[in-house]
Amino acid sequence: MNSDLQQLTLVFPDELEGAVLDALGTIAPEQPYTLLHATGHGRDFAAASNRERVRGQVGRRVLWVVAAPASIEPLLAALRERIHSRDLVWWRAPVAAFGDFS
Repeated sequence: MNSDLQQLTLVFPDELEGAVLDALGTIAPEQPYTLLHATGHGRDFAAASNRERVRGQVGRRVLWVVAAPASIEPLLAALRERIHSRDLVWWRAPVAAFGDFS
């Protein structure tokens, strides 16, 4: 177990998936991540489809990266350079423990 890790969470609309994954693959090709397809209710429904407006939820992707803090800063900086969208939101959180069951 290593408690000196952080989790970076990125949340973005479906249409930014390609740009985010391309940037991640270029910036940190060896970095493992988890990508989920999700729905959410955010601050802006201007680009929502009729179906999403009726449901009150829009399609989103959630990407998690667990890494050392020194790896997360350059990743965030590179994403800021490549993707300019207020619909790509992020946050960092400490990881109390991390491991596998081998």
